[in-house]
Amino acid sequence: MCSSCVMLFNEKNGSILPEYTALPTLQKGEILVKNKYTTLCGSDLHTFTGRRKEPSPIVLGHEIVGEILELAQNEPFYDLNGNILKAGDLITWTIFAATESDEFVEDKMPQKSASLFKYGHVQFTEKEKFNGGLGTHCVLKKGTGILKVPLSVDEKFAPIINCAGATAMAAHRLIDQIENKNVLILGAGVLGLIASAIAKQKKAATVTIFDIDDTRLEKSKSFGADTVYNSLNPIEELSAITSKFYKNGFDVVIDMSGSVDAIKTGLQFSATGAQHIWIGAVTPTENIEINPEVMIRKLLSIKGMHNYNYEDFINAVNFFEDHFTDYPFGTFVEKEFPLQETEKAFQYAIKHKPYRVLITI
Repeated sequence: MCSSCVMLFNEKNGSILPEYTALPTLQKGEILVKNKYTTLCGSDLHTFTGRRKEPSPIVLGHEIVGEILELAQNEPFYDLNGNILKAGDLITWTIFAATESDEFVEDKMPQKSASLFKYGHVQFTEKEKFNGGLGTHCVLKKGTGILKVPLSVDEKFAPIINCAGATAMAAHRLIDQIENKNVLILGAGVLGLIASAIAKQKKAATVTIFDIDDTRLEKSKSFGADTVYNSLNPIEELSAITSKFYKNGFDVVIDMSGSVDAIKTGLQFSATGAQHIWIGAVTPTENIEINPEVMIRKLLSIKGMHNYNYEDFINAVNFFEDHFTDYPFGTFVEKEFPLQETEKAFQYAIKHKPYRVLITI
């Protein structure tokens, strides 16, 4: 494999081919990282299959762990916890960089910054080459939230923290109260299982997970799910689950699936005062009809969350540092491929639908 190259995705023909290129000279505020591991997120697969559009050609991959090689001269660098950064540190970082003076940053919504830069989402150009996980290196911009990978966390799992982990934590930030509440999680993928483990640690009364895959539902039980339900079964059977609850429904409903049918089911089985957190629908989808009278009389609320903020990222890393061995998080990585076999990795992920495929660099 080359000493410095990227695997370049071209939307026109669907190819992923190596592009050999020299490393850039760092600008003020930048850090050069040697990528070590990248996991393929669902959004990467959506881009590869054409379900979502990104600028092309592009270096995909935003769930990344790497080692600091070089820092721009004449200034100290700190992580989000105030620790000084140095060459050799193993780090992961936010999927975005944002300008400090931006109003969205001040309002703790940096992921919506007008000047947002997103790793793995930026077109490959002469000036922008090493900006994704599917390459030997990545140049980190000023305004990127950086954290050292805790020693207690498996390095091969760690890339998942900066996307699915932090997003699940952001979902929980929106919940007013979860302790002693009955929680429903829609979707038993990586996001759903992490959200389930967080709910359990936050002392939810019960955690129920819906999915259409019995194998994933069975696995959910290892991540804190008290009850699992295949949503292809007759919907009437759900009354047996909710009838035992004091308010005859779920107090908190978190959608990680993006499925309109699943979201409708969650609304249907809302307890009075239920909080709905929508995360999964990040690709074009149909509208959902919501009856205003039902919303008002049942005191329901709906909140959406896209990505996460710096605080969520810190809390996610802390969560996995404390609880990595409490749940089988390491089993999320089901297959590994070297960087030069990136296209094979995508094909495998699409065909077999593992939780995650790992690219080793």
